[in-house]
Amino acid sequence: MKEVIIIILNERCTQILIKLVNSSLPVKITELASSFKVSSRTIRYDLDEIDEFLKYNNLPQLIRKPNVGVKFSESISDKDKVLELLDDVSIYHYALSQKERVNIILSNLIGQKDYTTINALADNLMVSRSTIINDLDKVRKWLSDHGLELKSAPKYGIKVLGDEKKLRKAAIELLTETIDIEKALDIVKMPMYTRINVGMDNEIKKLFENIDLSYIEECIKTAESELETVFSDAAFTGLVIHIAIAIKRIELGRDIVMPTDELKSLEMTKEFSVASNIAKMLEKHFKVNIPIDEIGYITVHLLGSNVTNKRKIKEENWLELELITEKIIKNVENETKLDLSKDRQLFEGLIEHIRPAIYRLKHGLDLKNPILDEIKRNYSKLFEIVKRGLRPLEDYAGNRLNDEEVGYFVMHFGAAIERQKASSSGKMDVLVVCGTGIGTAKMLSSRLQSVFDVNIKGTAAYHQVKEFLKEKHVDLIVSTVPINIEGMKTVIVNPLLTENDIEKLKVFIWNKRPCGIRLDDIIEIIERHCNIVNRQELIDELKEFLNLEDVNEERGVAEPLLKDLLTERTIKLNVEVKDWEEAVKVGGELLEQDGAIEHRYIDAMINSVKEIGPYIVIAPGIAMPHARPEAGVKKIGMSLITLKNPVNFGNKENDPVKIVVCLCAVDHSAHLKALSELVELLGDERFISTLLNSSSQDEIFNYIRFNKKGGDELD
Repeated sequence: MKEVIIIILNERCTQILIKLVNSSLPVKITELASSFKVSSRTIRYDLDEIDEFLKYNNLPQLIRKPNVGVKFSESISDKDKVLELLDDVSIYHYALSQKERVNIILSNLIGQKDYTTINALADNLMVSRSTIINDLDKVRKWLSDHGLELKSAPKYGIKVLGDEKKLRKAAIELLTETIDIEKALDIVKMPMYTRINVGMDNEIKKLFENIDLSYIEECIKTAESELETVFSDAAFTGLVIHIAIAIKRIELGRDIVMPTDELKSLEMTKEFSVASNIAKMLEKHFKVNIPIDEIGYITVHLLGSNVTNKRKIKEENWLELELITEKIIKNVENETKLDLSKDRQLFEGLIEHIRPAIYRLKHGLDLKNPILDEIKRNYSKLFEIVKRGLRPLEDYAGNRLNDEEVGYFVMHFGAAIERQKASSSGKMDVLVVCGTGIGTAKMLSSRLQSVFDVNIKGTAAYHQVKEFLKEKHVDLIVSTVPINIEGMKTVIVNPLLTENDIEKLKVFIWNKRPCGIRLDDIIEIIERHCNIVNRQELIDELKEFLNLEDVNEERGVAEPLLKDLLTERTIKLNVEVKDWEEAVKVGGELLEQDGAIEHRYIDAMINSVKEIGPYIVIAPGIAMPHARPEAGVKKIGMSLITLKNPVNFGNKENDPVKIVVCLCAVDHSAHLKALSELVELLGDERFISTLLNSSSQDEIFNYIRFNKKGGDELD
């Protein structure tokens, strides 16, 4: 029998070949060198190795063009054959590094209920017993760093010991150390989609063996529907993997145990109800019993997922989150010297990210950022500024943000800065698809707008694309993950849009229509010079007269200014009250008389303080009572009262309270302009002094109208 000679590709060569197969344009050697952190000479040697591999397998060799780059055959059959060959590679003829062996050993140990012997590991990896013993030093160190222990028992072997929550977190950490989280399912279900690491891929497949991932995906889609949210691809995949690992661990007899108080607080959330429904579906399908602690654990991950919310207020502490967001933007503004306060997209993007970030911080969940190094490299100064600016969020959550989390916030601010650079020229309809989250998508959208004349029709996660295309016209898809939609031009790019990506896009992007006029800009000009009597009527008439489509309809409601809300009817000074409840009632009655709320909203504001605590005392001497829209809000409203005798709300840091501002909102955005103006006023010592020493409503109303920065000028 003829001896079979096998050409071995190491890990880097495998990754380079995959990159070339997936690229539609030539890739420069310098770009490969930068990507893999080696010299150009090393890359050339690797390309020679790849050519040997291709030649041995009767495939065309790489096309190398000086000053252009390296390219693989455009033939679909050639590409499929390469991917098929790589998929067939096993550890029997793959050159595993020590790091790969350590990861495989860790994966094996975490997936086992009982002891594993050193001999079994040696046989599995086709190495000597002494090699495994040497590798176990690294294994012990990794486990120790993750709060776990490697126990060794004579005649039995070795096994991992430790808290179940830490063990599952370590399993996810191990997975994300070797591959990007959003690509994990593709390795399990579609091995030819994008290969990263041959040896570890096989272990990932074993980890999810006999787990119906498609059914878990359906469960998560049900959760999306019930929560009225859309998970980013990374969050969606992360949830699937968390649940898959949980089922595996339950099958091994390893359950999560949660503190009673923590579980009790989670049971009050809508996410817990949704997690309970998911648990019932999983129990029936996988024939397992899911205890209440596990439901709590699923709840934590739902709350901590990076989601895009519909603009409907859901949280009891929505105002607190908005004020934190305002403070963060102000902090970054002060250091960058840029005006970011008017960027509504930035505000809404941050608030969407902050809510789940708080749960991640409080419960010790990690968020992976696959492009952190690139963010730090491209936005090094901004990274440090944003890191400092996030202190209000850290203080609120009682924990510090790691660099991975900070990186996502930097993307939001980076996108806002790019938007300021963007021109408003003729645009082509583009859909941005991104797997790492909405912040990345917005960053990419802004970069596209600043470099090309494009109209971003929207951003979508990988699993949303087909639904999006049913509703909206798109000329081109620009995606950060491989995607194939029949009949649609698609370009795969880096989330930070490199020079190579820009060259790729130049082939596809064209000017579609002449520059349009933004109605928001016209309204802003009118506001600077005139008093608007009826804002919505003005918007409607201008829209009809100028035949404009873009009226910022996603906000849906005209945005009033502070002077539209705080009027002679909603300001009351030197009010005598016996306690904080009466103060809230007086402020609420002003809103009720103004037609902004039903009477039950007043009770809801009082109950919010009783149930959640005196968080409404936002600053020394200042309280902002509020409740959720469904508690009886008719329209956006605000009332302001000063107290003759200060009262305590129960907030040790900020009591006693002298100023009470009651607020009601219909959604997450229509009141933001007025709230921003109010926050600025409450930070003005001159205004506070005037407010507390005045007995004239007109004096306060006129201060709001004429004396505040950026207000109307006197006639």
